[in-house]
Amino acid sequence: MNELDSILEQITNNLDLRRFEINKLRRIMLRYVDCPLEPTVALMTIPIIYAQWEGYVKEVCQLYLEHIESAVSCCKDLQPAIIGYLWTPMLRLLTSGLNIERKKMVAEKAINSLTEPVAFAEAEKAIETKSNLNFAVLKDIADSLCLDIAHLIRWKNHLDALVNLRNNIAHGSRPRALKYEEFDIHASATIQLMENFEKIIISALFSKSFCRFSN
Repeated sequence: MNELDSILEQITNNLDLRRFEINKLRRIMLRYVDCPLEPTVALMTIPIIYAQWEGYVKEVCQLYLEHIESAVSCCKDLQPAIIGYLWTPMLRLLTSGLNIERKKMVAEKAINSLTEPVAFAEAEKAIETKSNLNFAVLKDIADSLCLDIAHLIRWKNHLDALVNLRNNIAHGSRPRALKYEEFDIHASATIQLMENFEKIIISALFSKSFCRFSN
């Protein structure tokens, strides 16, 4: 099995496991339909659904970056957005302003990186979701990694609602009583969103959209 096939298998297995875990929640929820504990159990499922979503994006994007490291020989072959993401540790130093030394550092990085091998810092491979992976955060991540998520816009409201509900629960603000129907909406939409995000990642891997001269 070559490196790309291994990455694809890991991406597929990741989604299969998360789909299985969410469907296990569904089986548990069904046991409590029309029972006094139904709202409590529904409430408990929301942070788990969100955790599956955030964990999925973080892990498959990390696999995507690991493939870029293996597939691209040097930085000059990368799309500018990916180079910018690669330079994130250095660019963070510029947030407090430019001086002579920092300008020199940027210039040296620009010159030397053309032939440097591609190597993402561990912090960047970890993918910063801000523990709040709504659609706007997802869009920022996707733009940085040259992933086109335009057709995911149909799930924007579902995703933002899930994140807001999860945040309310996590911060101790008790939302209105939930039922199985609300659980099912969030569970089904999240699975669909992960399935479609998988298609986007796989398409980017095959088309090499992260390269300046992609297929």
